[in-house]
Amino acid sequence: MTSLRTAHWPPISKNLAGLLVAYEEALAWPLIVGSDIVSARRAIALLGDAPDLVLRTTCSAFDAVIVPGGLGSDLLVLADRRDQSLPPIPSLAYGSGEKVLLVAPGTAGPLNGVAGARVESGPGGRIALPPSGGARWDTWPWTPAEPRPVTFTDGACLMPLLRTAMASTPSS
Repeated sequence: MTSLRTAHWPPISKNLAGLLVAYEEALAWPLIVGSDIVSARRAIALLGDAPDLVLRTTCSAFDAVIVPGGLGSDLLVLADRRDQSLPPIPSLAYGSGEKVLLVAPGTAGPLNGVAGARVESGPGGRIALPPSGGARWDTWPWTPAEPRPVTFTDGACLMPLLRTAMASTPSS
């Protein structure tokens, strides 16, 4: 079977094959459609036949911190401006308005419940991946120059940023 690898790196959000290759080959994330783990080729066929299906992955390679969109945006801006030692935090935006921040596996537990944050972690944790449900990457989990994963930040580093973001976000 030939590779689905595309000539364009990094993949753009509207390039389903490019995204699936990045998930499967560059990141080695399992692809889940429905309740089945599938190959990138199979996912393309399934999503082509039924675009409303959701593409997911497990949270084995990372912890996912899911927060309200405004708070997530504030947190990412603070991370970019205040702590230059932090590498960029891979993040995605869901059509529902939530932000998902990816951090090192097993490190986000203390954030669960803080300011409404939910944490998905380990092989039982799941997140939807772009392009499902209007999801899109704000910051990629792969390096822009070559197809390899980024190094994830320790989730504990987000706690002071989350507290600052909470203090500066008006309550509704």
